[in-house]
Amino acid sequence: MHSRKSQLSNNAKMSEETEKLLPLHTEVDKLPAPPSQAKKIGTALFYAVSSLGVIFANKIVLSTYSFPSVQTLAFFQFTSTTLALKIASMLGYVNLLPISWSGIKAILPLSTCYLLNILTGLSATQNLSLPMMVLLRRASILMTMILEKVMLNSQPSNTVQLSVGLMLAGALVAALGDLSFNMIGYIVIFFNDLFTALNGVIMKRTAEEYRKSKMTVLFLNSFLSAIGVAIIIIFVPGEVEKVQNFAEWGNTSFVFYLVFASLLGSVLNLAIFLCTSTNSALTTTVVGCLKNVLTSYLGMFIGGDYIFSWLSFLGINISIAGSLIYAQATFRG
Repeated sequence: MHSRKSQLSNNAKMSEETEKLLPLHTEVDKLPAPPSQAKKIGTALFYAVSSLGVIFANKIVLSTYSFPSVQTLAFFQFTSTTLALKIASMLGYVNLLPISWSGIKAILPLSTCYLLNILTGLSATQNLSLPMMVLLRRASILMTMILEKVMLNSQPSNTVQLSVGLMLAGALVAALGDLSFNMIGYIVIFFNDLFTALNGVIMKRTAEEYRKSKMTVLFLNSFLSAIGVAIIIIFVPGEVEKVQNFAEWGNTSFVFYLVFASLLGSVLNLAIFLCTSTNSALTTTVVGCLKNVLTSYLGMFIGGDYIFSWLSFLGINISIAGSLIYAQATFRG
């Protein structure tokens, strides 16, 4: 009898200890809730609108006013993002973790890729008409799909693969009909496609590793990119003099668009980060292409560097059809 009471007492103690441990164990293993469909669509739209605005602002600064330094514009955009996040942290709107060497080492590949992505993107904006630039960026979708398969083990559906193929076919047709061919622009856009794909996939992986401090990742990314581009500006011969001697510094309209592009760049940095960490990197890339539907048509009339041809116009519409099919397949799935 005594032995039975002792056994019951031990069982009660074990049960009590289990009840104490269970909540802690559950809390540790509890995964963050997946983002809602509304949040996915909201972040995608936020990215699309921000990206549309910054593309036209950059085009006006770099082409209409012929601002000579894409590095300086990128520096302004990285700096505005860094300052905006720091001020938001000081006001208590976001929580930024202290900067550490381990954090810098973890973010350095992303920052390097992101810096190269922005620089090549701005250079493509400067050297290509908007319709051709956004069409040639379709190649980044295929690169993103391949990288997501290799690095994130993500397998897109047959419908997605078909729609991506349609977009690439349209881009090829449009390129064959490009009457304003620019070799430098084509080379730069190829590397921009590559860095876009790498940036999206690496950001997705980084966001998952630092799920509790997304804004810290974005802050470090922008901060390190600003330092990197500042080094380029200082050590590239003639870069500082070229900016100092720019003739439009006294033009109020130019200064307005430069400030607008710089501030909107910080908004776009946040939009890209939120969209990529909420959706897939492939979704972010293709949402950018959906936004480019409007850019492609408006770009025929804005900037003055697009030469119309029926072949390029056909390619634009084929690629747009692929983008719409992909968007439908993605948000239904």
